[in-house]
Amino acid sequence: MKKFLTVVVIVVSTMTFAQQTDKCDLPKNYHEPKPDKKIQSWLKRGDATIEDLRKHIAVENDCDEKDVIFLRISEQKGNGTYSVCVAGKPMKYKRMGTVFMGAGENPFDVINSDK
Repeated sequence: MKKFLTVVVIVVSTMTFAQQTDKCDLPKNYHEPKPDKKIQSWLKRGDATIEDLRKHIAVENDCDEKDVIFLRISEQKGNGTYSVCVAGKPMKYKRMGTVFMGAGENPFDVINSDK
């Protein structure tokens, strides 16, 4: 029984791992979600709109702006989270105030290497 369960666990984990891809497979007729116009007009004051984020991502990943496709937008005036497809690769970004950064980055984790 232990051997059978071990084999099942190995097979299931292998199949699950094989199905995970690092690629965005979007349909041809995919439409990006529309951001809230009121929030976007407020964010325009600090150059923190969706289009500003698109430019930031394109420069950071060395690709064209047309290669940045938004999958999910969740934002408020003070912060936001964004799921994007960048040249076929899924990524996540966040906004704190008017600053954009990768979702895994911590702006307060500063390592001072000069000391």
